[in-house]
Formats: sequence, structure tokens, C-alpha cells
Amino acid sequence: MMKKIIVLLVALVLVFTLSACSTEYTNISNDELSDMLENHYDEYQFVDVRTSTEFYSEKIPGFNRNLDYYIFEDDYSLLDVLDKDIPVVIMCNSGNRSVDASKILVKEGFVEVYNLTYGIEGWDGTIE
Repeated sequence: MMKKIIVLLVALVLVFTLSACSTEYTNISNDELSDMLENHYDEYQFVDVRTSTEFYSEKIPGFNRNLDYYIFEDDYSLLDVLDKDIPVVIMCNSGNRSVDASKILVKEGFVEVYNLTYGIEGWDGTIE
């Protein structure tokens, strides 16, 4: 009987431990991003993972940091400019690179990662 209780307790601890470790990022809509930018800007790091050419040709206001996915996918040390304890919002052109970038950030231990679902192509707000 005692052995069953110990096994049960170990299983419960394992379940709670694993559930506390986020292994996913969160996809966000245009409305959710608008709210983050307008009402909670200082609470997030906004990162554009497109190439520098794409970044300087047009961008969503507030995404002032550019980390080219094609470069940092091979050199994670480039992510050291970001704070792992502050939520990160990622965007790209159509949502594909940002999904891959989000997975890397989660794998590298970032606490909260948000992906703009359809990237700048799907954005219905202001573009600079």
C-alpha cells in the first residue's frame, strides 16, 4: 500500500513539474497584438525576424528589434540581446519563419513567446 502511495505522489509531482514547464508558444491575432502594442508595450520585447532588407522596407510600429531568422537559426548566441524573463512577441512576413523562431526561443528557455499568426502580410494595422 505504501509503495502505491509513493508511486502516486511521484507521478503527481512529475505531472505538475512538466505542466509548469511551457514547451509551446502562443499564436496571437491582430487584435491581441494591437492591445499589446497600445496598452502593454513596456511589458514585451517586440522582435521582427525577417531579413534586414525586409525590416527596413516596412515594419509594424513598435517592432524596433530585428533578428534575422536565417542568421540566428545557426547561431543562437545572437539571442543573447533578449531577456529570457520578459515575454517576446515575434513576427515575420507571413508567419512561417516566426513559428520556427518561436520554437527556438521556447527551446532556449524564454518564458513567454508570442507569434503573430499571419505576419506583416496579415497585419491590418499601421505599417511604417
